[in-house]
Amino acid sequence: MLTLKDYSSEKNILDMLCRLRVKLAHRRNKDHLIHLHTKSKKHNYHISSNTRSTELLTSLFPPRKQWKSVIERKRMKNGVPRSSTEKTMLSLQATLKFFRNVQPSAPFLGRLDTFIKEVQDGIHGGSYKIGAPKIIPKLKEDKASLTKSNICRPIASFGLKDKLILSIVNRYLTEVLDPFFIDHSFAFRSKRMIKGKLICPTHHEPVEEILDYRKRFEEGNLYVAECDMMKFFDTVNHTLIKKIFSQLFNRKGMGNHSPKDLADAKRILNDYLESYTFNKSVLPLNHKQAHFDKFHIPKGEYAWVGKELIANGHYKRLSSAKIGIPQGGALSGLIANAVLHSIDKKISSLQDGNLLYLRFCDDMLIIHPHREKCQQAFQLYLSGLQSKKLIVHDPVAAPYDTAKKFWSEKSKSCYRWGNESGMGSPWIGFVGYEVHYQGHIRVRKSSLLKEMKKQFRVVGDLKKILKDPHCRSGKGSIYESVASRLIGMSVGRINLWNYQQIPNEMCWVSGYKLLTDNKYSRIQLKRLDSSRNRLLLKLRLMISKMGSDDSSISKPNQRSSEPIYYGFPFSYYYQALKNKPDRGI
Repeated sequence: MLTLKDYSSEKNILDMLCRLRVKLAHRRNKDHLIHLHTKSKKHNYHISSNTRSTELLTSLFPPRKQWKSVIERKRMKNGVPRSSTEKTMLSLQATLKFFRNVQPSAPFLGRLDTFIKEVQDGIHGGSYKIGAPKIIPKLKEDKASLTKSNICRPIASFGLKDKLILSIVNRYLTEVLDPFFIDHSFAFRSKRMIKGKLICPTHHEPVEEILDYRKRFEEGNLYVAECDMMKFFDTVNHTLIKKIFSQLFNRKGMGNHSPKDLADAKRILNDYLESYTFNKSVLPLNHKQAHFDKFHIPKGEYAWVGKELIANGHYKRLSSAKIGIPQGGALSGLIANAVLHSIDKKISSLQDGNLLYLRFCDDMLIIHPHREKCQQAFQLYLSGLQSKKLIVHDPVAAPYDTAKKFWSEKSKSCYRWGNESGMGSPWIGFVGYEVHYQGHIRVRKSSLLKEMKKQFRVVGDLKKILKDPHCRSGKGSIYESVASRLIGMSVGRINLWNYQQIPNEMCWVSGYKLLTDNKYSRIQLKRLDSSRNRLLLKLRLMISKMGSDDSSISKPNQRSSEPIYYGFPFSYYYQALKNKPDRGI
């Protein structure tokens, strides 16, 4: 059993800092690929992207140019090339080891050791306070409108020290409290045995649960209810959170943990809540357009459900209420599980072996072979949310006039999942996937469109560079840069000599590893490939019309001796479905 001091050991803090530094290096590498093509200052990440946290993080390590190369024998693991993240991590670790042994007086080492000690003191000292986070607006739409309000999500960004302290306490509390939560709550959980493997649950596991459940009821229809909350993180009540955690800390079995550790964790949790409320930290920013202007968002606005909170009788007035937790904060996922735990238990208390209940953070799904039983569990869930002062998207009952109407509804009352039309649907959607009643799996339409829009953004960004008077690269090298980025973000860093063996990591395909080879997924994946190919073709035509000054790219009607884009080995279709059967029931 690990203690809070184990989680806040020098080794663990250093490992977390290294991971943050590697993540920054990869983010800068993407910016660097654009910076290489233009002298424009707005694309110079050395000038435009530094924050206090970024400057502090980079000051704790040597400059990137001084990092050591990874030796040849460590570039492979079990016969497979390591990912770029793994190699960068090994490079940084080797660099730190070198300086500790050869240049122990390097100034950055002193700063690093001092910072680690400050983080430890912040957790165990008792006097440190978590600071208020910086609020960053994130557009809900892909592009800002110039004529109407641009609705944003408030993303909370904590300082580096606070981020580490919160992350360490979250890891400790997640491990301590995880045994109390039900297995069918899948988000923000610690490692557990799933089908013989010790892993942290992801969005894949609940979909596998749906498939296994469907196999139990191959004959006949099933009934499904879905519920999505409105602004969960922006409306959850602080007093309720503190009461729930107090109850959890007093549960039987908590005596096995150090009282001092629990007291430190509880203090930091309370600091976290005190550092932020939606109605005080975020809502007033709607009257400050300058806040949104910093992020180039005209007519920015943070949406709010104040009227709904009043109408549901949760508050008489909102001005004095303490509600809302930081989106993006390390402890927010744990808080969500704690707040919704009692509702999870109520559904479990039905003790119905034919009932499937799944929750992934604030998204919920109920399935049952009998409509009445499904409706009973759904109403129990809704009444639980009402008792927690939470708001849901109004559940809409069947029939649904069109498929578009069905998919546009956030919450759905009990509908039939099967081959009969009118009162239901042959598909259900959950955590990025859509599952057919026959067991086929495809990508959720919104996720598909999101990926296609990302393709457009990547190509659009570098198209602007081509027209930039400060452009300093050949047009062929810009094309190659676009093609490499599109391939990397879609299927990973694969090459012609390893595309069959190398795992797809840190890419779109890795997020949809459950896709099966069926007519629905094939159409979707070919659509993604077609979209990417069209964008590359249009870019080649644009370069051809501009008059290429670089022989590394051929004109569209010519064959290049070394083509930049090689086709199917790099396609969504091949990489997502290689060695995949159709798992239809």
